Amino acid sequence: MIKVDINILFTVINLLLLFFVIWKFLFKPVKKIIAKRQEEVQSRYDEADKAKAEAEETRQKLEEKIKATEEEKAQILKESRVQAGAEYDKIVASAHAEADGIIESAKRDASDASELIRKKANEEIGDLVSKAAAKIAATKEDPELDRRLFEDFLAQTEKAGDSV
Repeated sequence: MIKVDINILFTVINLLLLFFVIWKFLFKPVKKIIAKRQEEVQSRYDEADKAKAEAEETRQKLEEKIKATEEEKAQILKESRVQAGAEYDKIVASAHAEADGIIESAKRDASDASELIRKKANEEIGDLVSKAAAKIAATKEDPELDRRLFEDFLAQTEKAGDSV
């Protein structure tokens, strides 16, 4: 049989005491430190997740603002193009109206000048005809003289036509 010696009993008691002391003074504090570190790590993870969520939210807000700004820019460009087109049409219409007025005025002036030139030419021709008629009436009937007078009349008519 096994002999139980008191030394074995003391050894077991010593082992139990040693285990209890190690447990009390080593394992418990180490467990507390580990638990505290885990809490710190978890809180940092939570803070990082929170910061990440805030950054994502900020990014989304910025993207929305950029999109709104792009839409506003497109709307402003569209309105500017419409206004520019209207202004262009207005300027072109004004220029056409002014050009039409200038053309109409030039036509009237040309017509008036043409009428004045015709009147002046008719007066000169009338004067030439009356001078020629007076010369013919003053001369005796000489066919050679009549032919020269007629040629002079034509030459003077051509000069009057060239000056007009």
